[in-house]
Amino acid sequence: MDTDRILKDLKEKIDELVGQAKNASEDVREEMEDTIESLKKQREKLEEKMTDFKTKNEPKIDEAKHHLKIAGEEIGKAFEKLFKKGPSAEEEK
Repeated sequence: MDTDRILKDLKEKIDELVGQAKNASEDVREEMEDTIESLKKQREKLEEKMTDFKTKNEPKIDEAKHHLKIAGEEIGKAFEKLFKKGPSAEEEK
C-alpha cells in the first residue's frame, strides 16, 4: 500500500471539488464548501494516523523486508536446485 499515493489522490479529488464548487450556484457552493472542509479535515487526520503508523512500525517493516528478502533468496536457491535435478541435469555432467 502506497500511502503517499493515496493521500495525493485524495488531495487531487478534493481540489476537483473545489473547482466544481466555483462553478456551482450559491446554495450548492455553500453546501459543497462545507463538505470540502470536512473532507480536508478527514484527510489531515488520515495523514497524521498514517505518519504515526509508519513511525511506530518502521522498524517492524524493515525487519519484515529483511525476512522476505532472505525467504526470496531461499526460494531462488530451491528452484535452482530443483531445476538442476530435472532433465537438463543429466546434460550438465
